[in-house]
Amino acid sequence: MNASASIPPVNPRRGVILLLIAASLWSTNAVFIKGLHDGGMHGAAIASFRSLIAAAFLTPFAWRRRHRVTETGWVVGAVLLFTGMCASFVIATTLTTAANAIILQYTAPAWVLAFAPWINRERTERRQWFAFVAAMLAVALIFAMQFTSDPVGLSVSLLSGMVFGLQVVFFRRVRRLDPVVFIWWCCAGSGLALLPVALWVGGAALSAGQLGLVVVTGVVQFGLPYVIYAAGSRHVSAQRAVLIIMLEPVLNPVWAYVVRGEIPHPSTIVGGAVILCCVTWISIPVGKTQG
Repeated sequence: MNASASIPPVNPRRGVILLLIAASLWSTNAVFIKGLHDGGMHGAAIASFRSLIAAAFLTPFAWRRRHRVTETGWVVGAVLLFTGMCASFVIATTLTTAANAIILQYTAPAWVLAFAPWINRERTERRQWFAFVAAMLAVALIFAMQFTSDPVGLSVSLLSGMVFGLQVVFFRRVRRLDPVVFIWWCCAGSGLALLPVALWVGGAALSAGQLGLVVVTGVVQFGLPYVIYAAGSRHVSAQRAVLIIMLEPVLNPVWAYVVRGEIPHPSTIVGGAVILCCVTWISIPVGKTQG
């Protein structure tokens, strides 16, 4: 039997459609998180239960791809950072606008640029440093215009982006680990790590409606998009995938406006546009945009 016959053919159109679906599902996080918070759930409880349910959903997919985990220290570090990222992002979403939370989390590629030379000894291009400076100036604009009225929400949102960026750097040290298996470890680990805090803040006293919404959040918004993304990313280049996933921070505040009537601050719109352009430029190497 020809070995190549068992390899599914590349289908760029299918890949684009799957990635668009994944980004669209991820972008609903603010609507779900704010809905649960309105019902009385603390951010730590939302983050813990969402991760545990996502891990349960991902178990059959990860089980088929399981293999021996090497570089255990880096995996544990990445899981801990994922825990911090999830907790800080969910809490930030309960404290500030959806636009602020998602835009400042999407500074992660800029923080990857800052951390990678120190941790992974990765070389950075000069143009990427220019983009990093421009992104940080956009962050400064958002903080300058809103810090007086929203200091905690903005700070936690930016912390989420920093921790996310550092987590990505750690993940680069465990390239042999299948992405679905890795995200299963992250979801299971973060859910368990945050569980004591979730129970302490009253997470055990969930109504039937809250429990149902948490399950939908963990499966539809958090777990399922990772499976769809993993399937779609096999058909397109990493650079094209980056561009498509940028739909998430664009749609996130749109859903918040449509469902909740939440309007982003003008500085978030302007600064967010600059940040998204900069992180796209950072993420895509020169001359490698085909896929």
